[in-house]
Amino acid sequence: MNNKTITQGFILLAAAMLLLTACGPKETDASTVTDPTQPPPADATVQVETTIVINKNITLDPAKTEDSDSLLVSRNLYEGLVTLGADGTIQPGIAFSWVISDDELDYIFELRSDAAFSDGSLITVEVIEQNFNRWFEPQNPLHGDGNYPTWLKLFLAFNGERDANNRQKSQVDGVQIVDNNTFIVHLNRPEPELLTYLTEPAFTILSSASLNNPAYGTRESTIISSGQYVITAWTDEGMTLSPNPQYWKSVEDGDLKYIFK
Repeated sequence: MNNKTITQGFILLAAAMLLLTACGPKETDASTVTDPTQPPPADATVQVETTIVINKNITLDPAKTEDSDSLLVSRNLYEGLVTLGADGTIQPGIAFSWVISDDELDYIFELRSDAAFSDGSLITVEVIEQNFNRWFEPQNPLHGDGNYPTWLKLFLAFNGERDANNRQKSQVDGVQIVDNNTFIVHLNRPEPELLTYLTEPAFTILSSASLNNPAYGTRESTIISSGQYVITAWTDEGMTLSPNPQYWKSVEDGDLKYIFK
């Protein structure tokens, strides 16, 4: 066998080894992050869990704060009459439907009969009225000493405040209970963004009974949820939210974990 034949043999052997290596199983780097939007392999066991880092000093009374981390958590704990869909459209929340009057001054909401807080108590039109009056009416016992920054930013003033022309500053004129499932928000002038405003976490519905505690929203208080999640742990290190079994529709299994920085 001459040198040329030997060289060719080595080349063919090396090529074959490379081909086998390419076709063989590959080791997976433990640091590789998989795309959570893609379905897992059929033989994989996956626990759905989301971990987010937030500030430690949060308050879970969204009407009284503009802190972004507090509002992030609150959006998962509470729900309003309407919500904002992923595509930016207004979606039903505690209200399953609504009608706007021809003059655009009355927004008539129909509430779900199965909407409930995490403690099992129903979310009634009376509860909705108490929340609105808390935001809007300084004399309301639940208003307390909060400054309600989002209300003032979007609805301009509290009840009774008037401008130099004696015109009511706020677009909101008041609220009204019609029957066990019907609730009206009255305006004194059209506000095309009203429904969008009501998707803000500040206007989610809280248990009026729990708001009698002036420390509501802190770790020392009992947080009652109206939304998809409830708090199942709150420590010095972080917080865990789990699906709310009382929520009016099913929630995807898995916890939300917040780590304090």
